[in-house]
Amino acid sequence: MKHEFKEIYIIQNVHLALDILFLLEKKPRSFEAIQEKLRINRQKLNKLLSFLIKEEWIEQDKESKLYRLGIKTFELGIRYLQFLDIKKAAKPILDEISKRVKENVYLTTRVAYEVLYIEKSEVDRDVMILSRYGRVLPLYASSSGKIYLSHFDPRELEDYFQKVKWVRHTPKTKTPEELREELKRIKQEDFATNIEEYEEEVVSAAAAVYDYARKVNYTITVVAPSYRMSEKDLNTWVKEILKENASQLSEKLGLIKT
Repeated sequence: MKHEFKEIYIIQNVHLALDILFLLEKKPRSFEAIQEKLRINRQKLNKLLSFLIKEEWIEQDKESKLYRLGIKTFELGIRYLQFLDIKKAAKPILDEISKRVKENVYLTTRVAYEVLYIEKSEVDRDVMILSRYGRVLPLYASSSGKIYLSHFDPRELEDYFQKVKWVRHTPKTKTPEELREELKRIKQEDFATNIEEYEEEVVSAAAAVYDYARKVNYTITVVAPSYRMSEKDLNTWVKEILKENASQLSEKLGLIKT
C-alpha cells in the first residue's frame, strides 16, 4: 500500500511538471500566475519549479522574475525534428487532402533550381494524368516552384533569373516579367497556382510548408486535369484545404503559431 501511494505521488508530480511546461510554452509567467492557473500550493510549486530549473527544463529571468522554457526543451524539440521522417509525417495529410479533392496530391522539396516530388497520394479515376512522383520540374513552371521562388532573397532571385534556362513549355508558360509580378502576391498568400504552364490541360496549386525556423523547404500540391479542376476551384475551396493541411504539417515540423 505504501509503495502504491508513493507511485501515485510521483505520477501526480510528473503531471504537474508537464502542466507547468505546457503553460510556459504559451508565454513566460510569474510564480503567482502559474499558481493561480494550476492551483498548486506555494510550497509544492516552489519545489517543482526549483527542480525544473535545476534540470534546465525551465529558467527564471533575473530582472522580470518570470519563468520561461529552458534549454532542455529546445534540445528535445531539435531531437524530435532530427528523427522526424517528413514523408511518413506528411502521408496521412496527403491522403486526407486527396480524399477531399479527389485528385493527386504530392509533397515536394526543392533541389537547386528544380522541384522534386518526394511523396504522393494518388487517386484512381477514369482519366488519369501522368504521376509526378519522383519527377523534377523547373521552379518557374510549377506551382510548388513558385512558392520556393517567392521565398528567395532579392540576390538569390536575381541570380536565378540570370542563370536559369527559360523554356516555353506551353503557350501559357509565364515570361520572367510576368512571374516577377506574380511572386509578390504568392509571398503574401503562401499559395500558388499553375494553369497549364508546364503541361497543356494540366493545372496545379501548392501551399507552403514551414519548419520551426520559418523556412519553406516543402510544399503540398494538388495536380489535376484542367477540365476537372477550374482556376476558380483552385483559388477557392482547394486553396482553403491546402493551406489548412499545410499548416498542420508545419506544426509537425515545429512551427509555432504567433
